[in-house]
Amino acid sequence: MKKCFFCGKEKVHEDDVMGFCDECGLKIWGPKMLKTIKDNYGKARDDDDLVHMDTSSTLKMLRAGAGAKEGISTREKKFA
Repeated sequence: MKKCFFCGKEKVHEDDVMGFCDECGLKIWGPKMLKTIKDNYGKARDDDDLVHMDTSSTLKMLRAGAGAKEGISTREKKFA
């Protein structure tokens, strides 16, 4: 199991392309929008159209105080 992005609990199945649990998804988007999100993720996965990115190097630069000259915007830095 993986941890949910929102609650941090290990409720997300390893093969699930979404990074959040159903409980948080329902609280945030409601049942209709969550179903739409899941359907779209599932279709993208089936079409092999998902992009998986390793953000660890970006996060490492942000935590080290990297800024715009290293290619990281102020907005991204704010959320690190």
